[in-house]
Amino acid sequence: MTSAADSALRAADTATDDLAASAPGAGGARLPLHVDETDRCFFDHPLDHIPGMLLVTALLDLVRAEVRQHAAAGLDRLRMSLSFERICELDEPVLLHCDPAPAEDGPAWRLRAEQEGHTVCRAVVGLGRTAARPDGRGPAGGVRGGPADAALVHRRFPENVLLGAPQRTEEAAVLVPPAGHRLHGGPNGLHSPDALIESARQMATLLGHTAHDREQDSQMLWTTLEADVPTDVPTSVPLVLRWEFTPARGARAPYPMVLVHAGDGARLGRVEITVHTMSRTRYRRRRAAE
Repeated sequence: MTSAADSALRAADTATDDLAASAPGAGGARLPLHVDETDRCFFDHPLDHIPGMLLVTALLDLVRAEVRQHAAAGLDRLRMSLSFERICELDEPVLLHCDPAPAEDGPAWRLRAEQEGHTVCRAVVGLGRTAARPDGRGPAGGVRGGPADAALVHRRFPENVLLGAPQRTEEAAVLVPPAGHRLHGGPNGLHSPDALIESARQMATLLGHTAHDREQDSQMLWTTLEADVPTDVPTSVPLVLRWEFTPARGARAPYPMVLVHAGDGARLGRVEITVHTMSRTRYRRRRAAE
């Protein structure tokens, strides 16, 4: 794999070590999910469940470890289709599964997280090649202003706010995680897929409040993700997310977003997240009944 793509698809050391002992010759990998509730990135604030972004990153870590076994030169896109099927509890072990899947232009894997015999989430992740994409490396554009209001993206620690303050309702800058952050792209200075997905998740959360008038204390449950993002774009390239307006459908709302170069407007990727919103009271009743 090219050094750029390998950096963007970096593997956590623990994932790599465990996978080395998981019999890759069997055609897949199995790995227990490591949950550290002191991790300021994933447990930014008190939670009664394992956060979706921890599951997404853990599944991508499985892929990153598997990629090392493939000749992946020239693969500069990551495509992920994921659905959450149930809330992942904090007090039960989670097993991650990764198996090869059919693909057209690069390696692909079927992944799932399992808890107590139930599938929590499932995904297909593939690597591919960009077809005639604008290079997106024109003059830096005007990414203006500071970060988004942390309360509107449901973050507490400033380093975890990965979205700029919206210049318009439908557009906000992608912010780069600081060095050492769990979602940072590594020493080669690339936008990591994890960080791009988290920026989009924060955009969906913000739009729930600003565009769909959700109450400030609403519980927003992330239900699906469709992502097609580059793995080779330097963090020096300023990026923005632009929401393609779609009305809410009751409690559920899809948030399709285009990832573009802030300077020349080149379209570099796309992310769509679906969110199910419920009142805090209703959420507590649901959890008490489970």
